[in-house]
Amino acid sequence: MQVRNLLLLTTVIAVFLLIVVGAYVTAAGDGAACGTNIGKDWPLCQGNLLPPLQLAAIAEYTHRILASLSTLFLFVTTFLFWRAKGPEVPTRRLLYLSSVLIVLEIVLGGAVVTQGLQDVLVTIHQADALLIFGLTSAAAAVTFIRR
Repeated sequence: MQVRNLLLLTTVIAVFLLIVVGAYVTAAGDGAACGTNIGKDWPLCQGNLLPPLQLAAIAEYTHRILASLSTLFLFVTTFLFWRAKGPEVPTRRLLYLSSVLIVLEIVLGGAVVTQGLQDVLVTIHQADALLIFGLTSAAAAVTFIRR
């Protein structure tokens, strides 16, 4: 299996885990466990690099770490498919759109935290995450079906 294909699968799994942990954070009401001040509490946790040993803070911080990893995996995957020659045009387009949407997702995540977990923002944040998951899953499906 090519590195870019393996990385694409890793990206899909990372985005899935991100959504699962995000759903837990939302359901448990832990979205503000790390604080709500940009610069002090976001992207940090209560002003620190590591969260305190409290389940709520650890859950929210884990969501932030998974968001960082998912973004990194998606950007690297998109870059590798962009550089590739061949019939992966649909995959590239799906990954391009996913990369744009993940930037929006980061902004939305920050807004969710800093704006006090407003229902509308939380819903848009979750919908965008599901769209990213769908697009990356579709990219993987297109890639592996063409084999």
